[in-house]
Amino acid sequence: MRATPLSPALPVLALALVGSVCATECAARSPLAAAQPVVVSADATTSAPREKLAVRGRTFIPLHSTLLGQGGVTRLNFSGALSIHNASATNVLAIEKIEYRNGSGQLIESYLSDPLYLKPYASLQVLIAQDDVRGGTGASFTVNWSTIEGSDEPLIEAIMTSFTGPHSYAILSPGRRVSRPQ
Repeated sequence: MRATPLSPALPVLALALVGSVCATECAARSPLAAAQPVVVSADATTSAPREKLAVRGRTFIPLHSTLLGQGGVTRLNFSGALSIHNASATNVLAIEKIEYRNGSGQLIESYLSDPLYLKPYASLQVLIAQDDVRGGTGASFTVNWSTIEGSDEPLIEAIMTSFTGPHSYAILSPGRRVSRPQ
């Protein structure tokens, strides 16, 4: 049996096809390709409660999108998820403002244009991609929230993960209630 030589154009076409598939797959998997950084299921939200939201709070949450290692020689970038949980079993939690700032305190992004009302025990997340390094070292979130008098305060924390080669890292960063400007 005699082998037929391949056309020189065939390997180039195959390489172009593989490159196209890879580019499509990489774009589909890229966290920055996600349309919405705020993730909340439709059945986790409700309309504004009739009761007055008398308790107003603000929580500050560090989210390190970049950490320096080896005395500043290496950088490790993290993806992050700000997680906001309504800790009340009976009352609605209003999330009024979510702001992401860089290490210099400059506003990078504000995520809500209208308040979002979480049902009891419901939650939402705000996602920051690992290759989104706008926050740099010392990035943070602030969350303005309101609830009904006597209700439990929300549980707000950031989870940061990084995957580099065979290594993976995870850090949990709890939120801390701070004063809220009027």
